[in-house]
Amino acid sequence: MFPLISSRYLLDKNPLVGHVAQILSIILWTGGLVAMKPASTFAPPLLVVPAQMILGTIILFIFVLLIQWKINYSSFVAGIGFGALAPGLAFTLNMIAATKTDILTITILWGLIPLLSPLLGRLFLSEPIVPSLYLGACVAVLGTFWLVTMRTSTGVSSLLGNMIAAAGVFCSLCGHILGRGLNRKYLKPLDMALGQIAGAAIVSSLMGFGYFLYVDFEESIFDLMGDLITFPIFLYLVIFATVINFPLYNFALSKIPVAWVSLYAVFVAPIGALFSNYFLNEPISQKDIIAIFIILSGVLIPSIHKIRREKFA
Repeated sequence: MFPLISSRYLLDKNPLVGHVAQILSIILWTGGLVAMKPASTFAPPLLVVPAQMILGTIILFIFVLLIQWKINYSSFVAGIGFGALAPGLAFTLNMIAATKTDILTITILWGLIPLLSPLLGRLFLSEPIVPSLYLGACVAVLGTFWLVTMRTSTGVSSLLGNMIAAAGVFCSLCGHILGRGLNRKYLKPLDMALGQIAGAAIVSSLMGFGYFLYVDFEESIFDLMGDLITFPIFLYLVIFATVINFPLYNFALSKIPVAWVSLYAVFVAPIGALFSNYFLNEPISQKDIIAIFIILSGVLIPSIHKIRREKFA
């Protein structure tokens, strides 16, 4: 008689599960970045993000209660601080940026996270970094500068929008550093994800409340909400980019090395390029493709070096 392998065993012991979770999270998150463009044209960003996070919190809260009947409050509270930065500020700023610039440039900026995360880790956590990081950073920054300059000069991209998106990426980086420490400490990724989305709901709601105090809408906010929750792209943001994505992301943070979590963020740029071109018809030239290749090369240099060093240490 063959032994039965429980799903709990597979989740805890199989090293591939964390990698699969992060890959799926990257795909869903990139889809969320692309979905920001049509969502931000359908309703104000400072209405979309709070609605997305509040509904996501309610759905995930019900799901957590159904499968484990209780919430680990230490993990939940820790997740709130994590979520205030990312996705709270990060997604709100990027949703605002989506109204002013192109999605390809936004995804390119997100693709720089594997380079920027170790630098912040060195600054705030005194973590060691590999020397090849500096070479990779120079290559990736030059490629990014070239790409952004080209797209801005042709009117496809916007400098202001790119700056807002960069601020969102910085918030995500700070949240990433905080989140990786918290997930290793509390080891409750589902409860952490619930707190993360709740924290995002609180921050984005406060920003939205301040916005609506100074804006006079011709249409009722309740009418806008009614239209929004029936909008398929908004439902994708709630279900896939929030409720499914963040538990996957927190699970990956708790199971695999940070070097791998960062490495997979490299694929945000090429996936974003394909999605934005296919779904949004954003133009991509041969020079754009070359610039993306240069950026990916720069980002991959230190990531691969670090993983190889850890493997053979």
